[in-house]
Amino acid sequence: MKILALGATGFLGDTVAKRLAREGHDVVCVVRTGDVRSPVPGISYVQATLDDAQVIAECAGDAAILLHFAWDTTPGSSKGQPTVEAVNNLLPTLRLLEQLQAVARCPLVFVSSAGAVYEEGIPGSGTESSPLSPKSYYGAGKLAAEMFLRAYSAQTNSPVVIARPANVYGPGQVAKRQFAIVPTLMNALRDGSTFRIWGSGEATRDYLYIDDFADFFVATINRCWQGVSVFNLSSERSCSVNDLCQLLEKVSGRPLSLERVPERGVDLHGVEIDSTYAMEEL
Repeated sequence: MKILALGATGFLGDTVAKRLAREGHDVVCVVRTGDVRSPVPGISYVQATLDDAQVIAECAGDAAILLHFAWDTTPGSSKGQPTVEAVNNLLPTLRLLEQLQAVARCPLVFVSSAGAVYEEGIPGSGTESSPLSPKSYYGAGKLAAEMFLRAYSAQTNSPVVIARPANVYGPGQVAKRQFAIVPTLMNALRDGSTFRIWGSGEATRDYLYIDDFADFFVATINRCWQGVSVFNLSSERSCSVNDLCQLLEKVSGRPLSLERVPERGVDLHGVEIDSTYAMEEL
């Protein structure tokens, strides 16, 4: 089938697009710049923004499903700057929805964040129905997009699938400032550079391997969707930052140079993510 992917030059979108192409699908990736990855059989690239009415109409008109990976921020990069979330993420997404209202009602899959939208201190593991209370502007932006997508689905009868993944990691992930802890730690081990731990290091995270994340999309595109569906995606095995550092030291046989700095105020101390619903349904 024809699959339209938005923001597919990033780690998540690029990996999923290649996986779906290997499954035999025709993947069309809408990207903002002409700087794309190496050509891959089954994948074509179109340079455009999310609010490019002509391109979106042409690409989405006969697409079987639309995958929305495009997001320009991290919890740390928009700290203290809520307008960055509005201008860089929400506004392009809302303009996209305006364009989609005029084309075929294909399902839209939006990548949100399990680690940023749930309330701090949920007893037990967080499910899709757990209380929502983002601590970062990044999480607030993701949750706002989810709400607009619900309204879009209600008004147009277009199916919407919301994926809330835990921290995804794996080959191809590029270390970024204040983001992507696994490759950042590996770079520190390789280069001997210092890694900053925000707070005590006891904050727990669930780490989901990229191939498992891609499995979700393989299963998703083969389903007939109606209304709005929300899925947590996680390994259901959380560990602290301190434990992750010790594990990588043990595996590599090298010591990490660590610097502990005050908490940055945008990170949850820990949310256990329950993925029972996704595993049962998919």
